Amino acid sequence: MPYQGRQPGIGVRGRFVYSASGGQTTFSGADSNGRTLSYQDGAYVDVYLNGVMLVPTTDFTATTKTSITLTSGATASDIVEILAYDISSIADTVSALNGGTFSGNITAPKFLTTTTKIETAIFRINDQTLTADTTIAADENANCTGPLTVDSGVTLTVASGGNLSIV
Repeated sequence: MPYQGRQPGIGVRGRFVYSASGGQTTFSGADSNGRTLSYQDGAYVDVYLNGVMLVPTTDFTATTKTSITLTSGATASDIVEILAYDISSIADTVSALNGGTFSGNITAPKFLTTTTKIETAIFRINDQTLTADTTIAADENANCTGPLTVDSGVTLTVASGGNLSIV
């Protein structure tokens, strides 16, 4: 899987360390460092008792998103370490490999290219008014269907060597 980066405020994992009291089975709330236990999904939680990794559902349960329950009570001063991994998903994407459909408008600040002929409709509809500064560079051609109006305060520049056709 490609690197997805990190969102501000979202870590890779949360580490919670508790010193158990005799017979304690449930660990929740603030740990020994004052961090409050929380996790997004019990499937992404590792629990260690004195450095030994416990087996999910056999040795502990993680179902509440705010507590861990051991199957057997810990001994006084046992160290319970809980690693809660963040989960993330990338939603609202169109696959580069398999393609897909955009349900909304697409804005391209300069170029939008395709390797196939686009024949999705009979008509091509474009605005009649230019509302943002636009430059057609020396190595570019542009066309539109007129009439074309340029809003007050908006600049349309066609560089030397560039071409603009209004049909």
